Amino acid sequence: MKKVFFAIALISLLVSCGNKETSGPTGEITSVEIEFTKNGVLEFLNADGEVLKTIDIEIADTPNKRARGLMDRSQMDENHGMLFIFEDHEVRPHTFYMKNTRIPLDIMYFDKDSVLINIARNAQPGAESAMSPGGTVAAAAADSKFVVEINGGLAESWGIEEGVTKINWNRTN
Repeated sequence: MKKVFFAIALISLLVSCGNKETSGPTGEITSVEIEFTKNGVLEFLNADGEVLKTIDIEIADTPNKRARGLMDRSQMDENHGMLFIFEDHEVRPHTFYMKNTRIPLDIMYFDKDSVLINIARNAQPGAESAMSPGGTVAAAAADSKFVVEINGGLAESWGIEEGVTKINWNRTN
């Protein structure tokens, strides 16, 4: 009986410790693809409070979800994005990185009042240089409570403006 429990525990451990890369039947390494999970809806608002654009969002509101972000995704639909939410004691000029990120992103930093501070426009996957070790991209110009990531280049085409655009969001699950 002990052997059965040990075998089940060992199998469970091996399954739960999966890597982002796995060996295929021929021993070749294959990449994992993370699917979008809708957790809510977010609106970008202009100075008059009118909706510029509405998108479905995945919400990253825990340290693990925020660390994972949009890593290991090869594409994201135009009407999708990710909202990062920080606790009040975590509000600061956040810096994001693009290590293991496969798609260009517009990374938008918002203050505690949901007003856009600044945008790291069209941040590139794996961006790495002496100025951006590990793929780090531009930081928020001031304390940020919320960060929104969308496909690179969309912020400009949607008319999102620093110091003007606000966000309004709701959870759907």
